[in-house]
Amino acid sequence: MTINTALLRDLASVLRQRGGQIAKLVYVKGNWWHGGRDKLQVNGSQWVARPDWIIRGWTRWWDGKITDHRLGYALDGFIPPPRDELGDFDQDEWKVWNRGRDPWQLAWSMPFYSQISGEEVLWTTDTTGGCDALAALLQAYADRIDLNPADNKTLPVIELNSGSYRHRQPDRGEIQIPILDVIGWVVPPNKPRPPLPAPEPRNALPSAESQQAIEGPRKSLVQDLNDEIGF
Repeated sequence: MTINTALLRDLASVLRQRGGQIAKLVYVKGNWWHGGRDKLQVNGSQWVARPDWIIRGWTRWWDGKITDHRLGYALDGFIPPPRDELGDFDQDEWKVWNRGRDPWQLAWSMPFYSQISGEEVLWTTDTTGGCDALAALLQAYADRIDLNPADNKTLPVIELNSGSYRHRQPDRGEIQIPILDVIGWVVPPNKPRPPLPAPEPRNALPSAESQQAIEGPRKSLVQDLNDEIGF
């Protein structure tokens, strides 16, 4: 089966709704979690993956919120712009508004959906283990397409699992990694692809110095930003 890039669809809608209507999948220290504040552990659950929808690019975190992005469909040949074209180089501002972190985070995102309920979820990763899991899934997807199955079942059904390895540095100990086990294949649903969201306008913010003078160190960002979540 030849992949038609017009089948890269719907992920833009998923991304627009990531504020709460579309749930996230998050992998943290050997466990998969589903949902927002009231998270549910979902190790071993099964989903249909959309490798034809995979997105890559930059997301801008500022004051604990997503404020901008430079995203594209990977199968459209999108290449994220270099970091030095995105601005936001003042590290004093980072300390006040972003816990000292670069506000622009480069990551990969892939949606999944439930065959039972139809619910869509989004998994975003920028870790080595997460990228390896996506690479293995994309390889399996490419192999399946190259076989040209007569039944058109090209989307992988995956089970969310976890593995580990011992880091070569003894003090790092056991490293947990996400595993996407392919357990079957289904026919892609027929849905139109909406356009990707455009870059968002910036709201003017006070300078780092004036903000610190007003409210002191912004300790709340420790709770607002989660190192494991890219979106």
